[in-house]
Amino acid sequence: MPEINNWSINRLLSTAARMLEYSWNDQLKSLGLTHAGVTALSVIAQQGMISQVKVASLVGVQAQTMGKTLARLESHGHVFRTRNTIDRRSYLLGITDEGRRVLSEAENIDRKLASVGELSKPEFRGMLINIIEGLKEQGAEEVLKGSIPHQGAFSSSYGAPDSGEVNLGKGATEVKRVNTAVMDVITPEVIARYRSEGDR
Repeated sequence: MPEINNWSINRLLSTAARMLEYSWNDQLKSLGLTHAGVTALSVIAQQGMISQVKVASLVGVQAQTMGKTLARLESHGHVFRTRNTIDRRSYLLGITDEGRRVLSEAENIDRKLASVGELSKPEFRGMLINIIEGLKEQGAEEVLKGSIPHQGAFSSSYGAPDSGEVNLGKGATEVKRVNTAVMDVITPEVIARYRSEGDR
């Protein structure tokens, strides 16, 4: 184990986030899911029958990029396609019973990860929100634009700038992103709600 007591705050925070993300992705594998797949399933479950273009738009990626994720979900029996009765040239997507089951399990994994040690404390969430607020005021607001739960999965899977690497030990792959299953839920709306509650 490297001597982490001498690490900068930036390195500590990004390493912890990547390790949390590694745990999340590792557990999703057993469900035949990726982080990107969870995002897509979530959108389809909430929206009902929906086109690939609409799913991509809601998530904030190109339709072609979304197509790869949806093809994987379909091959695992998590979603199905049916001809659009209004526009016969296109298809609509729906979630299967199996898709709902694995989505529920994925959400349980997320909740369990978020309940580990310090992560479960409201004070910790408050500290993260304060950090985000402070960095936003220093010009990093672009990161928050269009942020939705789990959206970071697509940034990670489809060519986001490399955020660094961490060796997680024997047999572990390197994860190259900072956002995590837990941290992705801190959206601009959450920050606004937190601040308004603090003013009461």
